[in-house]
Amino acid sequence: MRTKYRVKTKAVFNGQPVGSIIELDEKTAKRYETLKYLEILGEAKPAKKATSAPKKTAKASEKKTTKK
Repeated sequence: MRTKYRVKTKAVFNGQPVGSIIELDEKTAKRYETLKYLEILGEAKPAKKATSAPKKTAKASEKKTTKK
């Protein structure tokens, strides 16, 4: 797994305006930092996995009909 870094752009970078905070892999971030295109803010924290909503039971998903 490659290390991701949060960086702040100092120039228009990959279509992102100046001052944007984006994530790049370590090699790319360090390369463009030496060229003064961006500033490394630190390592990106891994995103938490989203939990899915609890599944509905069969009774809850059935349509209720009214009898006349």
